[in-house]
Amino acid sequence: MAESMSGTKFSLKLTGTLNNALTDGTPTTASCPNVSYSDSISNGVGSGCADRSWQQKNGELANHEDQVTLCLYDFAGVDIGAGAGKDPLGQDMAFQNVVAIVIVNENAAGAAGHLEVLPASSHGWTPIGSHTVAAGSSIGPQGILMKYEPEEGGLDIDPNVSDRLTLRANGGAVTYSIYLLARTSDTESSSSSSSVSSSSVSISSLSSSSLSSLSSSSASSSSSSISTSSSSQSMSTSSSSSISTSSSSSSSSSSSSSSLSSISSSSSSSSSHSSSSVT
Repeated sequence: MAESMSGTKFSLKLTGTLNNALTDGTPTTASCPNVSYSDSISNGVGSGCADRSWQQKNGELANHEDQVTLCLYDFAGVDIGAGAGKDPLGQDMAFQNVVAIVIVNENAAGAAGHLEVLPASSHGWTPIGSHTVAAGSSIGPQGILMKYEPEEGGLDIDPNVSDRLTLRANGGAVTYSIYLLARTSDTESSSSSSSVSSSSVSISSLSSSSLSSLSSSSASSSSSSISTSSSSQSMSTSSSSSISTSSSSSSSSSSSSSSLSSISSSSSSSSSHSSSSVT
């Protein structure tokens, strides 16, 4: 089963009006800050894409210094409702990098508990650094920590080396939420399988000339998929809704082989006839 993402968007908006009154009483204003950023994210593992997601809403750290450590690679032991180490659809995960991460301190304004976010003491995940009370960078009540990296490779997860993030309460209990948009491969070409959503990518028809320019070995008109390999490629001219990539060689179509054989035979016969005519 191949999971995919569709309708994914990242939006950020921060606006305000700066006011001032001059000495003569004349009011002046300026639109500041004024930032509105929006990005549509396609399904996949390349730049501007994501193919998996995970979230935990309203997690509890009941007391000062209570903490939880999350393995961002496979979330081993963490159950958000569909089983330990499973995503919201009950599927296993093997995240290779993070496209977007959002962490929220859900405490009511004025509550004592601050949320600290830092690499775990073992196999710590470092791309977003440390955010602690001691450093003055913890997440206070209603505070949000967010990072977005849509480029290929994203915020790298290195399994069993740099993949664990610790969330810790400081000063009191904390209710937290964490949201991730991720990829299951570091590079588009190394993906073992990806399901392309029709809302972001549409492959409706491919001409034989287009396929010919893409394939260096053979073309088949009967296949319903496109597979790419390091040694040979089998390309389809029919409509396709999935792209699968394999590290093994793709076999050429037998019809292509027989067609080539037929052409060769015909060519040989033509050559013989021409020779006898000359004689």
